[in-house]
Amino acid sequence: MLKLIRALSEYNGPTYDGAVMAKAAIRATDLSNGEYLTRPVKMAPPRMGVMEAYREGAASLTVTLLRPLVRAGEMPEVVPQGEKLLSFVIDKDEINAYLDAVNDTNSIHRGDNPVVPGLCMVERLWRELDKPMPLNWDVKFKMPAFAGETIDVYKNGEALDGYCGGRELFSIAVKGR
Repeated sequence: MLKLIRALSEYNGPTYDGAVMAKAAIRATDLSNGEYLTRPVKMAPPRMGVMEAYREGAASLTVTLLRPLVRAGEMPEVVPQGEKLLSFVIDKDEINAYLDAVNDTNSIHRGDNPVVPGLCMVERLWRELDKPMPLNWDVKFKMPAFAGETIDVYKNGEALDGYCGGRELFSIAVKGR
């Protein structure tokens, strides 16, 4: 999955440094090594961009990037729903290894209190779930997680929801099992 994610960072379009990922759609039947192409789907710089990395007939990753208007502390606390599946922590070392693997240079993922990249959380969850295939997830990112925070994942119907300290981080619609 990392090679698919890395293809996005190699996209040669507008810079979205400081942007956060709002949504991601992952479709894959084959994540074996191969070359991925990238393309813009919709560009509205400097606030929003939608782009895709893909290999025809094998995999695609379409992401929506936004510049945030609301800070984490301005959102009300959320009570997790569903059955708790697992918890994990992503520390600075894991963030840096991920950034190197996918060539992500967004400045919000660096420094003393880095934001965990959204797709880093998704990729870690995918590994924690023993890499299920085919992969057909629609992810909505709601709030950031920071290095060292515990991320709790709950199964809520057909969705997988991530929480941290009263914040809902993401919701994944798992389709077509």
